Amino acid sequence: MNAKKILVVEDEWIVGDQICRNLRSFGYDSQNVAASAVEAFALIEEAKPDLVLMDIVLPGELDGIEAAERIRSRYDLPVIFLTAHTDGDFIFRAKQTRPFGYLIKPFNKMELHTNIEMALHRHQLEKELQDCKKKLDLTLQGVIDALTEITEMRGPHSAGHHQRVKKLAIALAAELGMNGFQAEGVSLAASVYDIGLINVPMEVIQDTSRLTGIKLSLYRTYPTIGYGILKKIDFSWPIADIVLQHREYYDGTGFPRGMKGEEILQEARILAVADALEELTSHRIYQRGLPQEEALTVISNHSGSRYDPEVVAACLRLFSEKGFRTE
Repeated sequence: MNAKKILVVEDEWIVGDQICRNLRSFGYDSQNVAASAVEAFALIEEAKPDLVLMDIVLPGELDGIEAAERIRSRYDLPVIFLTAHTDGDFIFRAKQTRPFGYLIKPFNKMELHTNIEMALHRHQLEKELQDCKKKLDLTLQGVIDALTEITEMRGPHSAGHHQRVKKLAIALAAELGMNGFQAEGVSLAASVYDIGLINVPMEVIQDTSRLTGIKLSLYRTYPTIGYGILKKIDFSWPIADIVLQHREYYDGTGFPRGMKGEEILQEARILAVADALEELTSHRIYQRGLPQEEALTVISNHSGSRYDPEVVAACLRLFSEKGFRTE
């Protein structure tokens, strides 16, 4: 088994050299001492260490805490601070970098060894958890893609409908300043918002623009049906509620609950605009889609009534100022 490589970042060469000697006595590979953050980055690129021992006070523009943050974000390496500083401010700043240890000088060899072993073990466990999460995310995405395909095969939409809605919804989320986590929820909801249509008769969903009476009532149940299906899944986002609310109108005249304004989740208000634009521009057997500019005019005319004015404004900016295209 290859010895774990440990990089020591210490501006006092004699101290750094002694730490390296101690590390080698425990069977680690520790040949280099970096005297600054810049040297540390270069040695990480060259030597590919498994762990970094970091002094806090370093010469140059970056101190050890700032260097540790960059190491964590760029290289995903565990960092243990070795320092004489017990000041609360240093400890607070160090905590923000999520270190794997904070050893106060002077420390003994066994204390150093124990902290390194615990840090390496913890980092390995975290990597395994990340791998498991990636596999679960891929599985979830596969299930979502399958549900989307089933919905499109049975529903009135052309192939790729939900992908086009998702593309616009994600762009709208970014334009409105949503963070990456929120945008991910919008993306997921855009893939499944029509799932309730699988329980609506085919003759109802083939031409929804002409529905009246009992057929219209049946059609308007699909967000509730979708909610009932999706609420059983423990998503990290309120996917079921977004699906339930995506046909609500900003002025309260939508369905199924007649919600209005900011009672409606922002994600649902985004999805409403993205879905509407795609519906207006899509070609079907019974309907020829509108040109994009005409469709945007329709969306604009319903700003404040059907659709959130802020979302409509963001949509118009995307197309008129930022060159967005759905296809």
